[in-house]
Amino acid sequence: MAAPMLSVLRQRAWNLCPTKRGCVSEALRRDISFKLDERTAHSSLDLFKKDTGVIYRMLGIDPTTVPQNPERFRDWAVVLGDTAISAGRHYWEVTVKQSQQFRIGVANADISRESCIGVDEHSWVFAYAHRRWHAMQSNETTPILSIGNPERVGLLLDYDGRKLGLVDVSKHVLIHALAAEFQGPVVPAFALWDGALLTHASLNVPEELKDI
Repeated sequence: MAAPMLSVLRQRAWNLCPTKRGCVSEALRRDISFKLDERTAHSSLDLFKKDTGVIYRMLGIDPTTVPQNPERFRDWAVVLGDTAISAGRHYWEVTVKQSQQFRIGVANADISRESCIGVDEHSWVFAYAHRRWHAMQSNETTPILSIGNPERVGLLLDYDGRKLGLVDVSKHVLIHALAAEFQGPVVPAFALWDGALLTHASLNVPEELKDI
């Protein structure tokens, strides 16, 4: 059952790019405008503020009352953005002050819905837990030091340069960068286990970061 389901997700992901609506490329624009895709949200997550924010519900929603579809995460509290990216440099921000355990980054649009982000080669994330930040890729973690306790952070995706950066929004400086081997369209990705996250899209790449 898993293989046909993954095939459906992969076909839908590729159908988004590069010519159809829902995909952002360098030829079209530099800023990315996305909302969170309710169809992908685990049953423990609720969307708010016109699908730009996500909140974790400890008890969650009865899975039997949630529409079942191939896009929805079944085992992990993950939600994806609704816009796939296949080229260019893009920037968005996330208010993180209301959560103490979360992951933010990007994932392949066809990532397995039985997996969590950050645990395999199909996603690249920055994680916060136990008051510490880490970069995560393929379930390997790298501590991020001297970041402090920001209320809001930026993400800079350089698809063609194969990098994902964590940005200090107060100074518009790069804190840490992850190397990434993108092999298809990617989407913004979020996981959390308490509190809430709020996304801020439709932002231009800051001038201070355009040469990085």
